[in-house]
Amino acid sequence: MSKKVDWVILLEANGVTCAECGKVENNFICGYCNAQTHGMYKYGHFEFQMVLHMKPEMIMYTLNRLGFMVQSGRRFKNGDIVDDLFEGYSALLTEFTENGKTLLRVMIPDPNHKFPSDNGCMPEYAYQGLPIEDLYIGDTSHRRLN
Repeated sequence: MSKKVDWVILLEANGVTCAECGKVENNFICGYCNAQTHGMYKYGHFEFQMVLHMKPEMIMYTLNRLGFMVQSGRRFKNGDIVDDLFEGYSALLTEFTENGKTLLRVMIPDPNHKFPSDNGCMPEYAYQGLPIEDLYIGDTSHRRLN
């Protein structure tokens, strides 16, 4: 059976030009974004979210990999550690609510393999544990991800 992407990934990040108003977006704390799948509901599963800003190709790879796992029947819940997502690193899935919708946020460990809830996690990784509202700066009234 061939895998087919039947979900979308929306990415909101600094430096992107808004398709509607033409302004360059700079609405996040440096190093953060809001990337979400939309379509996991077809599988009776929560959507996935990443907030640590990486190259878009890495974000898409990560969220699509999780999507394919769900498509193949795997189910994830709050607190799950995913060991087969990255080579040499695990990811932690943590439940967050955004505008009344439950998401599983993909937490990437720091270079010392510490997650946001671990003592000594580097601050630039620890902020992944904040609510999405705390990662935005400026006017976010035009947000459309939810």
